[in-house]
Amino acid sequence: MIESETESRQVKFYRNEIDVIKEWKDRTIKLVLYRKGKMLSFSIENPDDEKLVQAVKKAERMMKHLAPSPFTIGKGTDYVDHKLFDGSATDEECMVEKVETAIHTALEYGEEVAGILYASITKDTVCNSNGVCCGDKNSMAHLSIRTFRGNNSAHAVSCSRMLNHIDGHAARDAGKYMNAPREVKKAEPGTYDVIFSPLAFADFISYFAGFVSAFAVDAGYSFLAEKVGKQVADENVTIYDSGIEKDGLFSRKCDEEGVATQKTVLVEDGVLRTYLHNGTTAATHGTSTTANAGIVAPHPWNTVVAKGDSTREEMIEQVRDGLLITNVWYTRFQNYQKGDFSTVARDVALRIKNGKILHAVKGMRISDNLERMMKNITMLSKDFEQIYWWEVENPVFCPYTLVKDVRITTA
Repeated sequence: MIESETESRQVKFYRNEIDVIKEWKDRTIKLVLYRKGKMLSFSIENPDDEKLVQAVKKAERMMKHLAPSPFTIGKGTDYVDHKLFDGSATDEECMVEKVETAIHTALEYGEEVAGILYASITKDTVCNSNGVCCGDKNSMAHLSIRTFRGNNSAHAVSCSRMLNHIDGHAARDAGKYMNAPREVKKAEPGTYDVIFSPLAFADFISYFAGFVSAFAVDAGYSFLAEKVGKQVADENVTIYDSGIEKDGLFSRKCDEEGVATQKTVLVEDGVLRTYLHNGTTAATHGTSTTANAGIVAPHPWNTVVAKGDSTREEMIEQVRDGLLITNVWYTRFQNYQKGDFSTVARDVALRIKNGKILHAVKGMRISDNLERMMKNITMLSKDFEQIYWWEVENPVFCPYTLVKDVRITTA
């Protein structure tokens, strides 16, 4: 059983003004039943005794129609809980203050501002038939802000488990890109060396982390199948999953099986070291759980790309013929087993020639292969940002990333 109680608040702003403030209080119970080799899971919103009784009776009727499936509960209760927690994360006055600062900062670079600040406090309890009962509490806040000027735009985010750590000046860095030469030209198709901002490359890393799930591998939609121990990225790339990251939005005391979360190295020096496992996939693969349950499908917590040793400016100086892309969206995979995808470059993007920014560019689509791009990473910045928004569904700590020979088509 997984019980969650969540208090959340959202401040939405539009056309330079706060538009709507909403708040929610929700309670959910998720039950997983396993009997005679058959498993069924279901959730109940705002449950009471009557809802629970009826749901269990319905589940019992349904189970006889299900096919058998393997199920193993992972074990491990050495809980680590040094993550940050903010009991006032949903404070309305502080949230409004943060938004007003964000709007004021963004208007230094643009003419119009829009976005959302969302915050929540969650209390979770995970109990299972092995006698485990793990209580946990978590907080999170994330700001997403877009700045517009003419036909140009810039996007920024700020994420933390602590509301007072949200950077109301987040739009400043992205807004500076709009102060580059204002001439905007249509992109030319070709192959370019591309510097991706943390916001942009986090999108690819989020998908990569999803492909590391053993469920994705076993289901046949991961290009990482049978690649543990093999090179899947450049040797300067190390990536790990962490459920214990101090400021990671998705850090948790335990997973859905009650197993203590941990730090798990996924890619070390470019080599894939493991898949993400729950108890069932671990048993199937003859290994141990990585504490990433999802009862049905193991999933990442916070994905962290290890920092490099370069600055953004040094990366720009290294580019002879390339681009700086600040954001992407609508990433779609044409072939999951090969990693072929396409995505649209969104917001301000810049043309770089011989280490100098020439002008802005528009109308680009990236049509490439994710494994090929990972193997073509040549530089990583010495600092990174935590990225989370609707295009990046699990938090990613990501640096600026220089990738050679990226295939650009016109959108």
